[in-house]
Amino acid sequence: MGIKVTARTYRNLGRLLVALTWPWPRHVCLWFGTVAGRLLFRLMGERTQVAVDNLALVYGDTLTPAERVSLARRNFGHIGASLWESLYHLAHPRALFRYCTLTGAEQIEAARSRGRGVVLFSAHLGNFPLMTAVLMSIPQARIVIRVPTDEGSATLYQWVRDRAHIEIIADNPRPLCAYQSIKHLKRDGVLVALIDQVENGGVYVDFMGHPAGSTIGAAKLALMNGAPLFPVFCVRQPDSRLTVSIGSEFILPPGSGSVEDEAYVTAVVAAMNKVVEQAVWEHPEQWLWGHRRWRRWRK
Repeated sequence: MGIKVTARTYRNLGRLLVALTWPWPRHVCLWFGTVAGRLLFRLMGERTQVAVDNLALVYGDTLTPAERVSLARRNFGHIGASLWESLYHLAHPRALFRYCTLTGAEQIEAARSRGRGVVLFSAHLGNFPLMTAVLMSIPQARIVIRVPTDEGSATLYQWVRDRAHIEIIADNPRPLCAYQSIKHLKRDGVLVALIDQVENGGVYVDFMGHPAGSTIGAAKLALMNGAPLFPVFCVRQPDSRLTVSIGSEFILPPGSGSVEDEAYVTAVVAAMNKVVEQAVWEHPEQWLWGHRRWRRWRK
């Protein structure tokens, strides 16, 4: 007979992890997370292989097999460090801007003056969970994110969001997500969406030289409401600090400009992915290579 894990158990587990992390300085959290991530690289055989295979697909012969393994190992170390750093943030939320810097936010206020809202698009790069916490400093910012369907995980997610003061719009069910997102933009709100993963329902575009599924939500919402698009990425600096940078306004490619034109929407998504691609090329060790980005999925 299996042990039933209740929502309260998940919440208490979160509290325990934060309590255990609370006495640690941030640099210890980063060190421990890096060690844990590299250990998981050895233990998570299937996920490790996905990362190495993705690197082989993208880099080909420009990296030797040993170099691919080394990069994948550093990538797992980065992910582990980011996870423990996120626990540190939950234990010390007021310390966030001591080691995180937000640049380019002044553009958002100027763009909001147009009265169409703003859409920020990003990727699973750097410490992207902390990026969402940093972006909450922008008035009326919300992140579009999938909420787990099982009660326990959903309760834990809610507890984390409440503690980190992260405001969301759930992307499931999709019709409700679209309604709430459009309503938020019409109120001159700011939406944040990560566009480099998709389960189904997106389009295939070129990403790092190969067709990859990509979500179309951010592009369609911007086109529907006439909202300007801006890229935003989180990058860990050599001194371990995090920089969350909002880039220049994304220029829509030439075309009909219509959200009803599927070919044009695909062209917009493809152009947005080129911006993401450039950020990944610049910081490959900080992207989520263990995700099956190039797999075939159901449209």
